Amino acid sequence: MASLKVLLVALWIGLEANQALALSSEVAALARSRCFEALASPSGKLTISPEIVMPESSDPTALLLQANAVSTLSERIRKSKANSAWISGGASGLSLFCTEQENSRGNFPGPLPVIYCSGNEALEPEVLAGAGVSGVVIPLFDGAELESVDQISSDNDWVSKCATAVNCGVQPIPEVVLGDAMAKDMKEEDVGKLVEALATAAGADPVAVLLTINPADDEQEQVSIPKVPRALGKRIPILGSIRATAGENRLGIESQRFKGAGLTGVVLRSDCVPGFRLNPDLDVVGQFWSACIGDLKSTRSKNFQFNSRNNMEKSYGAEWANYQKNVIESGALGDPDDAYSVVDSAAGDYKGFA
Repeated sequence: MASLKVLLVALWIGLEANQALALSSEVAALARSRCFEALASPSGKLTISPEIVMPESSDPTALLLQANAVSTLSERIRKSKANSAWISGGASGLSLFCTEQENSRGNFPGPLPVIYCSGNEALEPEVLAGAGVSGVVIPLFDGAELESVDQISSDNDWVSKCATAVNCGVQPIPEVVLGDAMAKDMKEEDVGKLVEALATAAGADPVAVLLTINPADDEQEQVSIPKVPRALGKRIPILGSIRATAGENRLGIESQRFKGAGLTGVVLRSDCVPGFRLNPDLDVVGQFWSACIGDLKSTRSKNFQFNSRNNMEKSYGAEWANYQKNVIESGALGDPDDAYSVVDSAAGDYKGFA
């Protein structure tokens, strides 16, 4: 009898394990579908995704205020027509952002896939899956510059992290960091070999690949961009990191350079936000990304001329009051000192008691 009970318990545990594995496989497949649809570009248009740093706080009052700020930010990012949202930071802000996106399901615009990108300090995959994250950025060699494509197969830690993420239902997105010199020397076939090496090491095609290219020196904002084969870009979305500070059309120019090199999309890193390190206000960040992405995606203009001081410190109430004053002073509405009544007393109109 005791052995029968042990057998039944073992069968029950095995059944639960199989059900959990099947569930995680379904979640992983759904996450892959959402990420690929958002990051791929069948039409050839450049996909644009912003990186947002979520501040972390344990103070109850701060968390309450943060909830409203994150909800507004999440809505703005969705309405800006971004292709996905790349979030770094703590679990509380991440969970709030994912919840707002999920609550928009069935509405227009619909939810964006959320991709976590805190690198080697990332939250555990179980936490990410529970929050509703679709993908997680996993850098090769802890974010160090790649020296040779042959190195990829030796990064066992990266392979293990990718497998753990998939088992939890989250899609791993490899980040390959290249030095400017290596990126300049790479040809189309070299990029193809790099991606094939990633797929071989991970055991499957990645849902996307993120290329981060370090400049040759600290003062250089433009980096060398390797050419991506067209067929490869259609099979696997190849994304490029942009870290140039907004202003003087730098983001527009960089975006077009990446598109011209055959990349599928760009990730606008948090460094693009003017002065965000000094004042990471979520309302300001939301306004910036809304204006930035909307302008970059506009079919009317390809020049992004964001001016942080003029656009983010403008008082719209004061602007409206000045506009009204200018109209009145121009005489377009007549002389404000002239007394005029629409009441015709001779025809029997009555003024009332006012």
